[in-house]
Amino acid sequence: MINKTTLDNGVRLVTEDLPHAYSVTAGLWMEVGSRDEEPAQSGISHFIEHMAFKGTARRDALAIARELDRLGGLANAFTSKESTCFHARTLAEHLETISDLLTDIFLHPAYDAIEVERERQVILQEICAVEDTPDELVHVLFGQNFWPGHPMGRPVLGSSESVGAVGRQDLVDYLAGSYAPDRLVVAAVGRLEHQRIVDLLGAALAELPMLPARHTRQVPAAKPGLVVVPRQCEQVHVAMGAPAPAATDPDRFTAALLNVILGGNMSSRLFQEVREKRGLAYAVYSYLSSYSDSGVLGVYMGVAPGRSPEALKVARGELERLAVEPVSEEELEHAKEHTKGSILLGAENPDSRMFRLARNEFNFGRDVPLEEVVAKIEAVQVADILRVAAECLDPAKLGVTVLGPADAAGLSREVGA
Repeated sequence: MINKTTLDNGVRLVTEDLPHAYSVTAGLWMEVGSRDEEPAQSGISHFIEHMAFKGTARRDALAIARELDRLGGLANAFTSKESTCFHARTLAEHLETISDLLTDIFLHPAYDAIEVERERQVILQEICAVEDTPDELVHVLFGQNFWPGHPMGRPVLGSSESVGAVGRQDLVDYLAGSYAPDRLVVAAVGRLEHQRIVDLLGAALAELPMLPARHTRQVPAAKPGLVVVPRQCEQVHVAMGAPAPAATDPDRFTAALLNVILGGNMSSRLFQEVREKRGLAYAVYSYLSSYSDSGVLGVYMGVAPGRSPEALKVARGELERLAVEPVSEEELEHAKEHTKGSILLGAENPDSRMFRLARNEFNFGRDVPLEEVVAKIEAVQVADILRVAAECLDPAKLGVTVLGPADAAGLSREVGA
């Protein structure tokens, strides 16, 4: 059973009771991410996330680690473009302790100056690691080129310059000015009683002060075209994409199926044409990233330097074919079964269920039952795939970023840039 309570200050608590579970998985989700940062603050949300387990007014970092180890629990945090999450999983009998720990690290971070400086170095190395990993870096560069001048295009980690400039007081001020109660969702799944969650977490979170309404998020405008970034590496890394339906768009289910058909598994068109038939790439796939007001249907390929124009030509050909030719009923049915299987298998994972609770609350203000999701997937027709493909895969909307020792002239011919 799923229950929801909204506190007087706007904090939303959503729970799902799984009576046969041994554990409870809980997450504190703040609807603040990298897209809410000013350029000079780039990476500060991620910095705050990193500091979560580095000490509070009552516990130092070692005490937090020991407490988690004693409980046999797991805790972590992550930052995305639109949210920051602090989550933990433990046996149901330890719910009171883990609730106290989660609210303590969320509400009372110490931001010890020595810990801040130490964690800054860790984050700087994380940024360096991305710089040294071309198949990750190309996605960062693609975002910057696809959504130029918009916070959605900036990396979640920030830059070495912006992270290097963040001080302890900046963290304190950003937290105080952006972590508003009406942006917070508490999601918990497992062997629990809803009122118990409200009593344990709600009582602590009720102290969060109300804040003025934040600025309205601006919808990013995508910029098509080719950008080649020369770099000495063994492969040419290609990231390409076009605007796609947002997380709340009714066409999101059609886009998800389109993604599976394009490059979402080993029988997909891109995998078969680029890898299996031509041997142009080891890694080739497509992905769908959907946000509150925007989305991107993207493709990645890692190819040999001399064959990058050919690989791009083949990939573009598959995009264009999907935009003008109906897929077969059999291909659509396979995509539906693949998608339903992924969703329903994921529903057996408590973490996945907790994530769904929070994201549905952010996007729709309600639970979206799995049965409703499956029905929406089943309702997609061949004509819907063709319509959405024609909208998303228009060559005039396509952005391409290439990283490596690439033939810029040859790539330009294939893109038409």
